[in-house]
Amino acid sequence: MIRPYALTGGRTRPSRSDLTLTTSVVAVSEVVEDDPECRRIHALCGRPATVAEVASRSGLPLGVVRVLLADLVDRGYVLARSPARGRDRPDEATLRAVLARIKEL
Repeated sequence: MIRPYALTGGRTRPSRSDLTLTTSVVAVSEVVEDDPECRRIHALCGRPATVAEVASRSGLPLGVVRVLLADLVDRGYVLARSPARGRDRPDEATLRAVLARIKEL
């Protein structure tokens, strides 16, 4: 088992603050990194996915994935797009209806 800080070179924060759990990421070019974790994360971005999905599928801690994804974005291998704020979000009535149905379960 490799310690998370070893995978990120001791870094604990990504170089980008816009990589939230719901940020969409997608690979836009072939990765030339030798790092196997970067290659694995890049492969998981072959189709659009959120940062949370990439972390879940990779089996790596979220913080590590965010740091490595930021590296890939900075190098131009992955494109990141944050969701539009306030747009395409359900209204309060819809959220209350969903919550009520969940409680019924």
